[in-house]
Amino acid sequence: MTEWRLLVAAGRAQLVDITQEVQDLPGVGRFRSQLLRDAVTGEEFDLVGTPARLLEPTLFDLVADLERGPQAILPRDLAWIAWILGLEPGDTVIEGGAGSGALTLTLARIVVPDGRVISYEPRLSHRRILECNLQRSPHTAQVKVVPQELTPDSEPTPCQALVLDVPQPWELVGWASTALESGGRLVAYLPTTGQVTQLLAQLEGWGELRVVENIQRDWTTRSQALRPQSRMQGHSGFIVSARHYT
Repeated sequence: MTEWRLLVAAGRAQLVDITQEVQDLPGVGRFRSQLLRDAVTGEEFDLVGTPARLLEPTLFDLVADLERGPQAILPRDLAWIAWILGLEPGDTVIEGGAGSGALTLTLARIVVPDGRVISYEPRLSHRRILECNLQRSPHTAQVKVVPQELTPDSEPTPCQALVLDVPQPWELVGWASTALESGGRLVAYLPTTGQVTQLLAQLEGWGELRVVENIQRDWTTRSQALRPQSRMQGHSGFIVSARHYT
């Protein structure tokens, strides 16, 4: 059983599992975790000569520190997907292609305490990373990982939302029509316009069709030289959303 905290020390913030016997952290060094377990969350304390503070990690902290494998959905797209799905606590959402679990963690945080995230992930290498990352979340009880590919022959599970991060989501539109309750939403995350075109052709008759591409441009934080940064986060994927009415 893990217990994660955000340690702020030596000019950096990093996730630590305080159940481990010993920590060995950049900028701080090697020390026993009992020092962290004895600390009061939110209050400054001395950590082997370094002023430090323990905080409860937020969703932002958890996603930013994920173990990487398959490309994770970026925060700007996570926020849009979570918003457009319109999820509520207690909802069931099905995820086709979980990858590293950034979206899985986000969805699980929304549907607590009684909701479910059912994540289909057929690749063993991806599942190992996903399950490792899920251990950092306090909402793992909300997540069921299915070690299979989501296909048109999969048993439909009634749900309020469906997210597809798979190469050919148009093959699952019929399945989605069966699984989604009336008013439920489908979202697909796709890298190319060709995939978007094929999916839109299959979504004819659905409501509230929308295609969004989020572009992010950060700015410098120097007050005397405020300007856009030289590099920006460009294309990562198209977010296609639609609403199902029976």
